[in-house]
Amino acid sequence: MKMNLRWGAALAASAAVGLALSACTASGSTATSTSSGPVTITVMGIPATTKPAARQAFMDDIAAFEKANPNITVTPTDEKWNPQSYVTELAGGTAPTLLWVPLTDPPGLIARKQVADLTDDFAQLPASKQFNTKTLEPLKGDGKLYGIPTAEYALGLAYNRDLFTKAGLDPDKPPTTWKQVESAAKKITEATGVPGFAEMTAKSSGGWHLTAGTYSYGGTMETLGKGGKYSVQVDNPDAVSYLKQLQTMRWKDKSMSENALLGYDDINSGFAAGKYAMIISAPDYYTNYIQQYQGDPNSFGITAYPQAGGNTTLAGGSVAMVNAKATKAQTAAAVKWIDYRWLRPQYDTKAASSLAKSNAAANIPVGIPAVPLFNTATQDKIAAAINPYVTIKTANFAPFINGTAKLQLQAEPPVAAQLVYQALDPVMQAVLTRQDADPETELKKAQSAAEQAVAQAQQ
Repeated sequence: MKMNLRWGAALAASAAVGLALSACTASGSTATSTSSGPVTITVMGIPATTKPAARQAFMDDIAAFEKANPNITVTPTDEKWNPQSYVTELAGGTAPTLLWVPLTDPPGLIARKQVADLTDDFAQLPASKQFNTKTLEPLKGDGKLYGIPTAEYALGLAYNRDLFTKAGLDPDKPPTTWKQVESAAKKITEATGVPGFAEMTAKSSGGWHLTAGTYSYGGTMETLGKGGKYSVQVDNPDAVSYLKQLQTMRWKDKSMSENALLGYDDINSGFAAGKYAMIISAPDYYTNYIQQYQGDPNSFGITAYPQAGGNTTLAGGSVAMVNAKATKAQTAAAVKWIDYRWLRPQYDTKAASSLAKSNAAANIPVGIPAVPLFNTATQDKIAAAINPYVTIKTANFAPFINGTAKLQLQAEPPVAAQLVYQALDPVMQAVLTRQDADPETELKKAQSAAEQAVAQAQQ
């Protein structure tokens, strides 16, 4: 699918980055309970204790929601989504009412009938007809809707503008192709001694980024067959090409980090500290760049994902779903909470303005670009509503906005993506830690594990 990105009122969220919304009670939505009796729902999504302000905002939202819906009690849980353990918890009836999952996992949950049909309750939401229908398609089965997206992102290339300048590169004209990334990384390393590029390889992030790189070369990891089931082919020529590109930078140019066992926090904290000049990231990382890692806002730049013929970047995000064992009243209550907590600031101008104002006051970045969940007319109204409170340097994000508008957005692998990523982590690690590693051989080693994961997920 192809979408224009918008300057966002709320914070986009990935599986690796928690949503951090400040409380806002001003809204045109009238969220009142229609259940005949008391109902209690347990919900995922509360920010971690390491983010006290965002966590308190979540609790404030619960209090405001319960005041507007006196028959609904919302109980938050600190549980994080784990695709392996939740298969058992859902089957045993111990999973929360509301599940907050990465965009990779809904197909499996829908196929196993572990999540509730939300079609009718979604239709009752104030802005259901304003939704960007493309974002709903991956969450349907047999014509019914089983999930509601809360935020979506597209991967790009984050870069240090100061290091670009020191290396004689124009920070307003960042790389658009992998060959240009290779050239820029080499120049930066030679001029500054700072690794020009760093890549994630641990905790499924290696497989995630290998998949994105494969997309940029024109390939894919999973294909839908005639029988309605997906097959996986991680040992494909485009994955090989991306790995060979990394090999050139790591071993020939020596423009990558010598430490190749890097996870999400390692890469992102290192980039914020100026230890790496370029990393793969989505714009929503900027919030942690500023708040958690104390990065310099003037140094931050982001552009579209580099290409090598694929004209595509990976898109992901977070989805709210409801446990199939929930009662009808619990399902209705959960959908109302989804709307109140996550959707309102993306379609309601009063809620968006209130959120933007409170976020700006709390030094939470306002205006980060995101994949729109609602139609263009709605997004334009939201952009106007938050404009007085935008805190980011929009010029530093413009290359991402302009470049991504020209790319196709391809979703993460639809079946057992997290397990496929786990199978691919060792491939990335081998290529970046052993100069003699052969990409084709390493991918063939990963193929059987990926095949098993995808086959089991479709049983």
